[in-house]
Amino acid sequence: MSQSTDTHRTAKDLSPEELAEYSRRLDEHFRNRKVDEELLQRAWHTAHRIAAVLYEDFGATQVAVFGSLTEQDSFSKWSDIDIAVWGISDDEYFLAVSKAMDISGLFKVDLVDFESSKGLFRERIQSQLITIEKGVVYEVDRSVLIQRISDERKKIKETVGKIAERLEKIKTAPVEYREEIETTIAKNLVDCYRGMENIFRRIALDVDLRMPDGSRWHKELLAQMVASQVERQPVISQETFELLQELLEFRHVFNNIYGEELVYARIEKNAKQIGELFYVLSKELDVLIAFLNTQEND
Repeated sequence: MSQSTDTHRTAKDLSPEELAEYSRRLDEHFRNRKVDEELLQRAWHTAHRIAAVLYEDFGATQVAVFGSLTEQDSFSKWSDIDIAVWGISDDEYFLAVSKAMDISGLFKVDLVDFESSKGLFRERIQSQLITIEKGVVYEVDRSVLIQRISDERKKIKETVGKIAERLEKIKTAPVEYREEIETTIAKNLVDCYRGMENIFRRIALDVDLRMPDGSRWHKELLAQMVASQVERQPVISQETFELLQELLEFRHVFNNIYGEELVYARIEKNAKQIGELFYVLSKELDVLIAFLNTQEND
């Protein structure tokens, strides 16, 4: 007869053998955990951005990273970026903290005035610190981002081609088949927008180091793409932004009403302009990719 397992036991309830087994499994978990290289790159890029501001705007004499980011196997999406700073006056420290939080984007940042630290905490910083030298620019590998943009564009291009074919097909289709074709075109349009949005998400994460959240994140992401950011010019033009807004609204309608309630005139309007929209967007993405390649070659 099997014994029931008490899932609410604490460490003090475990035998020495059970504690040893638990410790062994935990160590094995961390040894086998796959390091998220993209996350690490974003975190180090963020740390370098913050360091540049601390040096240039606040006159810091030294900036260093400590904590889990210096022990890369321990860093995860739940980890903070721990930064120690030297040479900032007490009067400017809290403003520096505010600036660091503005830059942090995807991460929570803890900014520590090293000269105010004491005891074991001070010793821990000294044992872990990796200094970010003044003027050093973090070299970011953009090849993965560029490849993902390319892969997503291929998928969108195929879907745009299917939409064009179905627009021709529906002209001569019997009445009883029209609704099915209309719905398929609508689904294709939604797939196109999803692909474009996937590209924007990668740019937001890997270049801007910030991603909108909340219920309005779809609209805010578009707004982010049409605006200049610290490390890039606008990804899309105002004209492209307006067309994408219209397609986003169509996507919202499609996802929130029954297919038979869709008005074909609206489907047709978006379907007829999707080819030109994708062409222009591709040209604008080519400009971004050329810029990213230039950055890598500098």
